[in-house]
Amino acid sequence: MQQISVHQSAKVQPNPTRSPSSKIPTAVPQSESVLSQFVEYVPAAVAMVDRQMRYLAWSRRWYSEYSSGDRTCAIGRSHYELFPHLGESWQQRYQHCIETGEPLCHEDYLIKPNGKPEWVKWEIQPWIAADGEIGGLMLSAELLTERKQLADTLQLTQFAMDKAADAVLWMTPDAHFSYINEAACQLLGYTPEELRALTVSQIDPAFSPPIWAEHWRAIKQFQTFTFESNYITQQNHSIPVEVRVNYLTFNGQEYHCAFVRDISERKQAESDLHNAKEQLQAVLDAVPGLVSWVSSDLRYLGVNRHLAAAFQMPVDSFADRPVGFLQKSPKFSEMVQDFFASPDLTQSTEITLESQGKPRSYLVVSQKYQKGTKAVFIGIDISDRKQMEVALRRSETLYRTLAKNFPNGTVCLFDPDLRHTLAEGTELPKVGLSKELIESKTLAEAFPSDVAELYEPLYRDALAGQESVTEVPFASRLYLAHTLPLKNEQGEVIAGMIMTQNITERKQAEDALRRSEERFRQKAEELKQTLQELKQTQTQLIQTEKMSSLGQLVAGVAHEINNPVSFIYGNIAHARQYVRDLLQLVELYGKEYPQPTPKIQQHIAGIGLNFLLEDFPKLMSSMQVGADRIREVVLSLRNFSRLDQAQKKSVNVHEGINSTLLILQNRLKAKAGMPSIEVIKEYGEIPLIECYAGQLNQVFMNLLGNAIDVLEEEGQKQLKMRAKVSKLTNASPGTFTPRICIRTERVGDCALIRISDNGPGITVETKKHIFEPFFTTKEPGKGTGLGLSISYQIVVEKHSGQLDCTSVPGLGTEFIITLPIP
Repeated sequence: MQQISVHQSAKVQPNPTRSPSSKIPTAVPQSESVLSQFVEYVPAAVAMVDRQMRYLAWSRRWYSEYSSGDRTCAIGRSHYELFPHLGESWQQRYQHCIETGEPLCHEDYLIKPNGKPEWVKWEIQPWIAADGEIGGLMLSAELLTERKQLADTLQLTQFAMDKAADAVLWMTPDAHFSYINEAACQLLGYTPEELRALTVSQIDPAFSPPIWAEHWRAIKQFQTFTFESNYITQQNHSIPVEVRVNYLTFNGQEYHCAFVRDISERKQAESDLHNAKEQLQAVLDAVPGLVSWVSSDLRYLGVNRHLAAAFQMPVDSFADRPVGFLQKSPKFSEMVQDFFASPDLTQSTEITLESQGKPRSYLVVSQKYQKGTKAVFIGIDISDRKQMEVALRRSETLYRTLAKNFPNGTVCLFDPDLRHTLAEGTELPKVGLSKELIESKTLAEAFPSDVAELYEPLYRDALAGQESVTEVPFASRLYLAHTLPLKNEQGEVIAGMIMTQNITERKQAEDALRRSEERFRQKAEELKQTLQELKQTQTQLIQTEKMSSLGQLVAGVAHEINNPVSFIYGNIAHARQYVRDLLQLVELYGKEYPQPTPKIQQHIAGIGLNFLLEDFPKLMSSMQVGADRIREVVLSLRNFSRLDQAQKKSVNVHEGINSTLLILQNRLKAKAGMPSIEVIKEYGEIPLIECYAGQLNQVFMNLLGNAIDVLEEEGQKQLKMRAKVSKLTNASPGTFTPRICIRTERVGDCALIRISDNGPGITVETKKHIFEPFFTTKEPGKGTGLGLSISYQIVVEKHSGQLDCTSVPGLGTEFIITLPIP
């Protein structure tokens, strides 16, 4: 140790810049050996430098931790030579402490002279020389690297714990939580503060206080334990968790460190797996056969209920047992062993097994999976089919004998695989077939694809127990195919049979007969149409004859009336003159002989001469009016009666309408409960029209007659309705005024005659048929249904015009006659 030279008179002087409480070492005279021993063995890394940072002394610890080489060679050297990597900031700190006397404490990263980096805690304290001035610095250094690493490790551990994916909980013996990481908060939905206020039983109800105490003792004994439980979240949801608990002590305190993992997805996966296994087991149990799945070490992995029932054992008793444990099935054991030894992935084998004390035949279909380490075996009971095959073979001879002699056809037997077991019949060679080409072959193998597709549904129906008869074509011929099932004594379908018979000639005869029937039916329809037309023509002729007879009658009546009427009409003027002369003579007698004889006076009084003189001229005027009226009626009758005129003539349409109205005058008058029908005539200016006057009058008669019929019927309905309403309400409803309106006008080169009524109108459906022969809406016996048909023919065919109908139900009907004007 280098001797430190200190002035004897030096005293400890306080640093004026420090507070009174600060203690700064002063140079106190001590025994040199004591001071040397103190510096040498002080248990700390300390050093003393002057104001130029030159070493005056250092301890053994300083030398060992911060120096290299001879420990005495550094005395008098600069601190910056020993630590060349110190930054400028440290130089500033040293200088500040020397100048101000303020001690410093700082942690920094230091590269030691040996090149090793270390974390160091520096404490710097100024020392005072004898003259009271700061003589330099006392340096104290403490290595913090290990402590720093431990702190970093603890910090990283804390971070890992806080950010761990699993929940981490530290629990105390009183069931409270001392540490909670973020995952625990996220799992349970609480904040750390809320969880610290809870106990274990509040998040895991399974741990009541007594059970928690027992659990604590068990964990303390076994140190670690893993179990599953259910935690309750803040939202009162139950979460399945896996908990791994470790017992530990820290600072004299006991803890349970629990790592909690949410296993909801695992539980769901386990549940799904369990459900899938149950579903697979249910599917396999539903398979109508013996199903087992086996590992390559010849141990059962599982079986379905049919296999278990066949050997009268529970389903779960097969798992992990060797295949040969059933002495009743040595053949199956050998088959399984051979299958695993073979390179084949699939295999089909027929074996006989004893099932429920009886030998049964099985077709075993094998399939490897999971790279050949496991295999599934499905045994299908074919015992019944085997018996059916035997029965089928027994009856084959009989069927074959019958089929060979089947006339004009074929007979085929087929099994459930649609494979023909018999084919015979006289028709086979006729279509290029033989039993050799059909027997032992399936339907698809024996026939072309289009024929197989046609016959397959018939085969399937027979095997399903259905009998059918169908006509099918084959080789340019037509066959009647009769398919039916063949059953055993138990009523089970064991095969099918199809019998075909050539019906080509019969069908040709039927077609010829059908064509003949069609021709006769067509002839009958034509005859029916002819009869209908004849009936219509006959009815029209009768109607025309009626109108002609009516015309002749009217003409005759008009002629017979016209003679006396002409006599009366021709003499009535002379009679009026004679009467005037006689009356003048009587008046003259009265003036010339004012005093007649008593007998004359008596006769004058008796005959009422004065009244006679006044009324007789009126009587003659009335007779004149009556004669004029009779003359008009006769003219109208003569005009209407022109039915036998075969040539068209120019006529006044209005005269024809008026003549028709005159004929129908009696029907227009009022009747009991029915007011008179009002006729409104709105005639326009129409020139004479070339037409058949009588036939046109017939059209007017038909249209006006129909209108009167409709109005009379509607009037009766209105009368009954008014009576009913009046009886129920004691009110008088409005009366119905029947009305016919006749309007004529000229439109271009045509004359339009409109005849309308205010009746109930006709429906759209009725309107479609009104011009058809024999169509009528009247009661039976009240109409022939020919009036409008004849009218349509007269207007359209005879006069090249048009006859149209418009109607609005509830408002009335209008017929429009359109005639060309030459």
